[in-house]
Amino acid sequence: MVKNYYKIGFLLFLSLLIYSRSPYIFNYGRFFSLDLTYHFEIEALNLINSLFFVDYSARYLNIISNISSIISSRFFDLENSQYVAVYLSLIIYLIIILKVLYEESRLFSNQIQKYIFSTLIILTPVMSFEIWLNAINLQVYLGLLAIIILFSNPGQSKKIINYFLLILCGLSGVYSCALTPLFLLNFLRLKSKYNFICFFILFMCSIIQLSLIYISTITNEIGSSNTALILDFSKYETISFVYNTVIRAFFGSSFPKFIFDIFGLNLDKISANESLKDLLFFISLFVSIILIFLIIWAFKTFKKLEDRAVFTYLILIFSILSFVVIIGGVSDSLHGRYSALPGIIIVLIVLYVASNSKKIFLKNLSIVFLCCSLFFGFYDYRLKKYLVYFDCINCPDWKMEVKKYKNDKSYMPNAWPYHIDR
Repeated sequence: MVKNYYKIGFLLFLSLLIYSRSPYIFNYGRFFSLDLTYHFEIEALNLINSLFFVDYSARYLNIISNISSIISSRFFDLENSQYVAVYLSLIIYLIIILKVLYEESRLFSNQIQKYIFSTLIILTPVMSFEIWLNAINLQVYLGLLAIIILFSNPGQSKKIINYFLLILCGLSGVYSCALTPLFLLNFLRLKSKYNFICFFILFMCSIIQLSLIYISTITNEIGSSNTALILDFSKYETISFVYNTVIRAFFGSSFPKFIFDIFGLNLDKISANESLKDLLFFISLFVSIILIFLIIWAFKTFKKLEDRAVFTYLILIFSILSFVVIIGGVSDSLHGRYSALPGIIIVLIVLYVASNSKKIFLKNLSIVFLCCSLFFGFYDYRLKKYLVYFDCINCPDWKMEVKKYKNDKSYMPNAWPYHIDR
């Protein structure tokens, strides 16, 4: 009973933490990026077509975004419809946190670890401003939800809920579908009906998503555009991946920027200077080698077979998701939504080492990195540079935009600014 009070109090704390990042968005709502475009497109479709609407420039079905647009366009007046994506996002965040806190999981051996990871989901710098409280990027959080389900050991009543959630995850982008081989491995190891159904759900979702990707890729319009899948991995992409996925996961944006400023570095200089790019490329390779060495060392310190199995799963998840974002990125800069899931898995790997490794040095080193992630995450939580994503700074008056639209249906309302001062 006392533990439940602790959990409820902790949930209230996290809810206040979520609200404090962007009070304006919760109070006044927001259409972000393509949310408004999809709102109008889906409004003109029937229910079935709107539910399975596909933006072929994105290539895949994003059903959670479609659900948000269906609700906002059919059940709310335009003046209030901007709240839907915000509060739908909040519901998904809370579902993830509730599953971490209340479900038995192979990832966590005690409640303290669950409290730490729940806080990291909200605070860690790699869960960036770009994916915060918008329906389009909910696919990232649903990918994390699928990972939580992969390791969970739910009671009978919660298994049905997990099936539904996995369908939602699998039909909302490719991150969850990429985990299908691990759900198959889960079934082969544990040989339960529950694990087979979980695998089968994601397998069918993967068939749907891969079919859509194939169809959209071979069409002349998409095939001739700059959205074609690119399989090469450039020097700058290596630098960007290591920085945004590994470095930012623990040190945020402000601390590395402080270091860069000391040496007079910025993105433009790095892009234009081949010698500098080569230096940072080799530093990135060095960081990667150190990371691989620490992972191998950590693996050897685990004595229990189950600890080794879970750790192996986490490494495979990181590798698979990294591959997905590398080939799926629209540019050489793997930031924001592209680095979020691999980055949070790196954080989870470090938490697992801190919790289960028998090597004192590795345990203490992991704890230091976790403290850095929490500290710099809190420091960068409302970083001044990115307040335009959280507060209404020079954004249009939404009520006036709606009024203009109602007076002239050819007028497209201006929504929240996107990628300002990037």
